[in-house]
Amino acid sequence: MRDLLQSPLHHSIVPKNTFMHFIVKLFPEITIKSAPVRKRFIKHLRDNLKELAKGLDFPVQVTREWDKIDLYMESENSVHVAQVVEILSHTPGIAYFSQVRTFPLADIDDIFQKTLLVWGAGALDDKTFCVRAKRHGDHPFTSIEVERYVGGGLNQHTNATGVKLKNPDVTVRLEIKKDQLHVVERQMPGLGGFPLGTQEPVLSLISGGFDSTVSSYLTIKRGMRTHFCFFNLGGRAHE
Repeated sequence: MRDLLQSPLHHSIVPKNTFMHFIVKLFPEITIKSAPVRKRFIKHLRDNLKELAKGLDFPVQVTREWDKIDLYMESENSVHVAQVVEILSHTPGIAYFSQVRTFPLADIDDIFQKTLLVWGAGALDDKTFCVRAKRHGDHPFTSIEVERYVGGGLNQHTNATGVKLKNPDVTVRLEIKKDQLHVVERQMPGLGGFPLGTQEPVLSLISGGFDSTVSSYLTIKRGMRTHFCFFNLGGRAHE
């Protein structure tokens, strides 16, 4: 993870030998904050993920940008991937996150070829699908042209049952950002809320019922570092 590649077109840093890449999207309420507050929230979320990643027995790199956080790992081990997914699924501040394959961007046919590498090995067999592309930057093609070209190619070179623009079985998602192509393998929901530590800490009085535990969960989701004080009201049986 020490050797890094710096793209000549922008400032995103992609580690060499990256086998797995996760793109973390921010909870929408974070994106409408003022620039200083948004920057602070993103930094908190990045630092929280870095702290949680220290408990893993494999290297993980976490970097932040204005609209997302990138997490890189040099492993394709299914157990390692599941551990990272577990962290991202239960960390406040994340709207959703995507497991992606990242490639250097070339022409529109190369986009199709790279997408076929990810989605051509039986992933679309006997299923309807559609292609959805998002672009950031200047390119000699539009998002709709990418969707049509890639969708037509996948329809011809896989065993999919066809393209279906409304309610397909599978949505093939592509993100094109300047000189990089991200082919999304799967997209998973996050916990939402604000990053832990962005609000003042609170003390939760836990009495053993459901109300106090649910309210504590909600304060955690709103970014409050929640401490607990247990009231043993019913003796040993209650405990």
